[in-house]
Amino acid sequence: MYLRCAVSQCPRQWKAWLAQAEFWYNTTFHSSLGCTPFRALYGYDPMVGAMVEATVKPPASIAEFVLDRQLQSSLLRDNLARAQLRMKQAADCKRTDVEFHVGDQVLLKLQPYAQSSVVNRPFPKLALKYYGPFSVLERVGAAAYKLDLPPDSLIHPTFHVSQLKPFRPDFTPVYSKLPSLIDLHSVDVEPVQVLDRRLVKKGNTAIPQVLIKWDKLPEASTTWEDYYVVKERYPTAPAWGQASSSAGGAVMPRASTSA
Repeated sequence: MYLRCAVSQCPRQWKAWLAQAEFWYNTTFHSSLGCTPFRALYGYDPMVGAMVEATVKPPASIAEFVLDRQLQSSLLRDNLARAQLRMKQAADCKRTDVEFHVGDQVLLKLQPYAQSSVVNRPFPKLALKYYGPFSVLERVGAAAYKLDLPPDSLIHPTFHVSQLKPFRPDFTPVYSKLPSLIDLHSVDVEPVQVLDRRLVKKGNTAIPQVLIKWDKLPEASTTWEDYYVVKERYPTAPAWGQASSSAGGAVMPRASTSA
């Protein structure tokens, strides 16, 4: 990230900026350390842009140097402890206690590039995270559970609770057979009533259609049919007499094909 910021205008010169980007990072204040990584490592801040004094001061005694390093290490430990406490509190806000019982079905999170005997993943980066469900055999300790894995798996069957997720089966009704469609060609039926009319555009032509009620079939079996097709197939059907008497003429005028 630091290197990208430094060489965004001149990406071909990234090698020349590598040392400066590293120095930039090491001299930046870290809230978890309470100082810069440079000071944490060497015990003093680098002289960036400062003029070197002409007079050379005598070096500090070894005892003073050791005392200063001990004080600096103590401050670093305190700062890191406070940073860890802040991270723990932020993580605990989104964490919930999960407990399973023997016989529960759970999903197992398999780490990529680690386990391959439970499931074969040719593309681990794009593979699913959770697999299963597997049954809980027993509880091991306060936060681990033993699972009933496949017999040919080559991994230890005990996992931390953070790698498990409760399995919630989907009880949405699923039908194994498709509803059977009524084949009008195989059933001796004919139109008995025209319930509705509409125009459907097919290409550049408006085709009239009628909603047909068929004899010998229930009300739910009404279908939309092309008017001229069904009229040609059933020229003497009762529906045409009903349609002409209620509409006062033909159902639809024949569309012009000259256009």
